[in-house]
Amino acid sequence: MRMPAVRSAGKAVFIDVLGGIVKAPIFWYTRGAYDAAKYCGRLIVRRWLALGVGVWIMNIFVPMYGQHDLAGKLISFGMRVIQIIFRGAAMIVWVFIVLALFVAYLAAPIFIFIELLRQFGGAFTQ
Repeated sequence: MRMPAVRSAGKAVFIDVLGGIVKAPIFWYTRGAYDAAKYCGRLIVRRWLALGVGVWIMNIFVPMYGQHDLAGKLISFGMRVIQIIFRGAAMIVWVFIVLALFVAYLAAPIFIFIELLRQFGGAFTQ
């Protein structure tokens, strides 16, 4: 008499697992991609704030150490330009790293699916 209950539970588990397999790619490329893009945006903003590029740009013409003579202004301007160039370059590199990680996130399920097909295909042909 317990057999129908076991079949019903097994059927429910099978449908739940199958539903999870079907829903995973849909989640990955909709809500998951949206959340990953937001996270990547936060990474970029945090790096921008950590490097302080905006502060360096805003204060490019403000003399350092309160020196208002010509030499102080030129040295301050030159140092800030160099800082902006190197910090901007670091920021560009960081943006490319984050974009590469996001593209890897998007490509991961496709790569895994192709590799699974290769593995299972090799197992069935031997």
